[in-house]
Amino acid sequence: MRPTHLFAAAALSLSTSVAVPVAAAATTTCTAPAPGPWTADPGSAAAPSGPGRPAAPATAARVRAAIRNFVACVNAGDPARPDDLAANPAATLFTVHFITTFMHQDSYAAVPRVLGGLHIDRMRTTEIIAYPDGSFSTEGTYLAYGHKLAHERWNWWPDPDGHLKVNKLEPLAPPVPPDAVSLGVEVGDYYYRPDTPVVRAPGGKVVLRFRQSGAQRHEAILFRLSDGATAADLFDGKLTPGQVTTIGQDNGSDVMSLVALRPGVYTLISFEPGPDGRPLALHGLTAQFRVC
Repeated sequence: MRPTHLFAAAALSLSTSVAVPVAAAATTTCTAPAPGPWTADPGSAAAPSGPGRPAAPATAARVRAAIRNFVACVNAGDPARPDDLAANPAATLFTVHFITTFMHQDSYAAVPRVLGGLHIDRMRTTEIIAYPDGSFSTEGTYLAYGHKLAHERWNWWPDPDGHLKVNKLEPLAPPVPPDAVSLGVEVGDYYYRPDTPVVRAPGGKVVLRFRQSGAQRHEAILFRLSDGATAADLFDGKLTPGQVTTIGQDNGSDVMSLVALRPGVYTLISFEPGPDGRPLALHGLTAQFRVC
């Protein structure tokens, strides 16, 4: 393990030379590093490396503190100002490796738009594993965007700036309420095909089950747009931020467990680039369904 990794694992989010205090809520603050050089640490790509073991109690406590800091920074973000990194402090709490390989972006400045106003509630960390390379893996559940029940394993990389940063993400089977209504969705290379256009879920609990039938796996992001709006309106700039509500992102999972859905129309959209560089949604990879 390199000395810088030892320092970062011990310091976690306590760095003050590069930390930028940001108000996350009335009684919560977060710290995030200033954007550093756009260079991926080779170690982060290989992480986690070596045999993992449960973190010692003191180390686990520091990791939990770093997770609380990350959540506070995410929740402090202002989706109305996606081009302002100072207003979206969580952007620099992801490694370059994660931003390029998972988000498919090439700068910290692009991260706020990918997060799409993400808000994390009810974070519960159930496992913390430490590795010889200085990284940690955590397993946990949380509520994303106020609607998506998530269960994921995250790898955290200790940067020399003194923060733990999200480095990798593995989706796990999410919790599904027993009374949730299931909606199957076939995902082709240029289409989403819901099994039915109308979902009767008076309790607002719906689980989307994606069936990948294309030549490659495709993402699925669910939005609630203003009445009568379509994916084309979103890309044409006809919708204001207040007319677009992110409900959930699949994050690599073929199950999206949703709660508290109000009656109305919901829109699936893919932002992946098509052969001509335009989002696949503009080639047909979009669909709508109604919840009632």
